Amino acid sequence: MSYKLNLGSGDVRIDGYINVDLYDETADIQADICDIPLPDGCAEKIVCYQVIEHVPYNKNEALFNELYRLLKHDGEVIIETPDIDVVARKILEEGLEDKWVYNLVGEYHRPWDKDRYQDWEHNAASIHRNPWNYKRLVMFATKAGFTRITRRPQADYYPCEENLTVSLQK
Repeated sequence: MSYKLNLGSGDVRIDGYINVDLYDETADIQADICDIPLPDGCAEKIVCYQVIEHVPYNKNEALFNELYRLLKHDGEVIIETPDIDVVARKILEEGLEDKWVYNLVGEYHRPWDKDRYQDWEHNAASIHRNPWNYKRLVMFATKAGFTRITRRPQADYYPCEENLTVSLQK
């Protein structure tokens, strides 16, 4: 059997995908995305939209190793995350506007989410803990074994200039 996985889904459901999230009790699988209880090579497609920036940086290797483990040969992982290079440049050009603060540290004051989580403002899911740029993402993906790494021109989920979107394949 082959799956499509939406990792760190929160309340964003994608038809035809298994939604995996540690904090959201409505996820199909409630699990840490660095340790998903599914068999090796079971996923034909994995999406991580706006999630890897929330994973503590000491789990980078575990995260990319898990993506590699789950993915079938010729499958694809799509990662979308704020690009710290763009965010830093915009802060220097425009100042510390709210938009850039949210991209830098996370939008952890989200009143619309308060009923889904015990304590949203202190919830680990809400805070950006891990900055990414293309070079850093390639380094961890390569170390995990990915051999085809492609920067995509535009984000799938949240298309804007500050988002980096990368496709990974074995």
